[in-house]
Amino acid sequence: MWLDHHVRGFEALEHLNDQARMPMHFRPTGREAPQVDIGGIRSPRLAIWSVQSSTGFESAPSEGLDLYSIRIPLRGGVVRRTASREFETVVGTATILPANEIVATRFQPGSDILNCSVGGSDLRARFEQLEGERPSALRLQPSTNLEGPRLQALVHTIRQIGDHLGTPAATLTGPLLMDLLLNQILTSWPRGQAQPADGSLRAADKAVDFIEAHLAEPMTIGSVAAAAGVSLRTLQSAFRMRTGKTPLGYILDRRLENAHLELLANEGRLPVSQIAYRWGFLHMGEFARRYRERYGAPPSRTGRRSA
Repeated sequence: MWLDHHVRGFEALEHLNDQARMPMHFRPTGREAPQVDIGGIRSPRLAIWSVQSSTGFESAPSEGLDLYSIRIPLRGGVVRRTASREFETVVGTATILPANEIVATRFQPGSDILNCSVGGSDLRARFEQLEGERPSALRLQPSTNLEGPRLQALVHTIRQIGDHLGTPAATLTGPLLMDLLLNQILTSWPRGQAQPADGSLRAADKAVDFIEAHLAEPMTIGSVAAAAGVSLRTLQSAFRMRTGKTPLGYILDRRLENAHLELLANEGRLPVSQIAYRWGFLHMGEFARRYRERYGAPPSRTGRRSA
């Protein structure tokens, strides 16, 4: 099945959800009319497609999918959320997650993302062929830097297969290419890390709760560690394993989200600088840069749209 969709506006996005029979649901992330271009090919066992969006959007997979989903940013990035963690993926990195663990994926404005989904049963069967044993649970490291020739070769293979699928030659060579892809995923992608101890998870959860309760107040990473009852080093490690971010990165992201929501509801009553200062952004240039990277437009434009 060929994928060739060009979304321009809210109604077109709803039409994509209703008519395109995609294994996911799309939703806008703001008031700006969504613009999304999707191109590629999909079969029951393998799908490779590209997504470009100047506005950004979110997607959530359909329930019951036995797939492993890979996202590789070529420009911009995506944030993938599971029930317990969030993975921010930018150029030079990639994620692989079981579809049934993904809550939502947020495509950032101005992004160009290479996507690949392979059947879970295919990947597990290939693991058994390679290792000689059936995996009780196939765990790959959710996020990785695309460093080294083997991971670069995997990205190249995904792009080449995407170009090759659907051509007359694919009938003969498709199975061989599928073999190559499965082998490269299992031999080049880092295996999953050991799960953090329950104590570390509890400490990270306490830290998140403390941050959320004091987000609009002055705080230091030291005060967060003290509230969680751990050292700074333990906090950094546990927090990254729990959320995929550093404590500082999480605080800045959450404050930026609150500033964005306040700008949307502002209706022109307050200047952008006052809202930025309220959420701890003292340098307007840095605030505008972070805001534009996250939401695809300067904060002043958001204020004008909401006015």
